[in-house]
Amino acid sequence: MKILSIDTTSNVCSVAVLENDELICELNSTDMKTHSEKLMPLIDQALSKAGITLANLDAIACGIGPRFFYRNTNWYCNS
Repeated sequence: MKILSIDTTSNVCSVAVLENDELICELNSTDMKTHSEKLMPLIDQALSKAGITLANLDAIACGIGPRFFYRNTNWYCNS
């Protein structure tokens, strides 16, 4: 199972790609208050480094916290 993991609930914006129980790639940005600018490029970089496309993902996991980004984003899942 390939999972894209996203967390923006702290001062660090983190993106990771996992396959089964193995961490394939992890990227972080510690630039405060720029999560909405850094997140999408971090996702692109992580998927590229992992050699995975969005279509190859089995799941997306994210932390839902106090950041503005998740409160104003609609997430849609296709089965």
